[in-house]
Amino acid sequence: MRTPVSPRRAYTLIEVLVVIAIIAILAAMLLPALTRAKEKAQIIKCLSNLRQIGIGLHLYAADNRDTFPPLNSNQFSPPAPPENYALTIGGKDATPRFPSAAKAINRPLYPYVRGPEAFHCPADKGQAFPIKDVLGEGPWTPSNYEARGCSYRFNANPWGNNTRQTPADPDYNLAGKKESWVPAPALFIAMHEPPALSYEGQYYHWHYARGKTTVTRAQLMQDGQKFVSAIAFVDGHAAQHDFTKALTTDAAYPIEPTANWVWYKPKD
Repeated sequence: MRTPVSPRRAYTLIEVLVVIAIIAILAAMLLPALTRAKEKAQIIKCLSNLRQIGIGLHLYAADNRDTFPPLNSNQFSPPAPPENYALTIGGKDATPRFPSAAKAINRPLYPYVRGPEAFHCPADKGQAFPIKDVLGEGPWTPSNYEARGCSYRFNANPWGNNTRQTPADPDYNLAGKKESWVPAPALFIAMHEPPALSYEGQYYHWHYARGKTTVTRAQLMQDGQKFVSAIAFVDGHAAQHDFTKALTTDAAYPIEPTANWVWYKPKD
């Protein structure tokens, strides 16, 4: 005789809703942790990139009489066709609407750091220029890397920032200098990301961005976000630093030396 099979009990609507609510709560708890893990991974990738670039800078110097790359093609050869190196020291070709960017094979670090991804910050959110576009080439979107082929910047110019001391070279800074010119290699910034510096009163958020990624000086006090950048120093090491205090406490002089970094060499 066959045993009768009892009918399966169906879940009530209340039970289904409770399960959905529990899953939603767990997801809400996990999402911030996943976001933080992703952001940390992006910083780690940038530090690795900048260590490679730092090695590339020293290899370049070793092949060029202990001299760092120039800001552009005209620094040492005025008649040469204009190509910017400070913004495109390596990486891949820029899109056609950025004629100032050097071709990839002409970039100073091309022979030393061949993989273009080494010049790609995964948190790169590009740059808009609501106040002043120095090069007149429009916003760098969707990212500096996609637009110009390089996320990182060579410390070759103060980019319109005032200094309390007269710089030894206000036009070219580290560009084209002998390695011996640098006063404190472990503190002197060689490469940085745009959030470390203001550009003609414009500021940028990449890592840990939680709101607008481009803000003006007038918006700084209401911004509330941190200005975080990975940095390569002249001695070759790389580190993450928070530039928020330097950029917001005394916005008129944001590149003065601190215990953690130096942007420029004062004139003797």
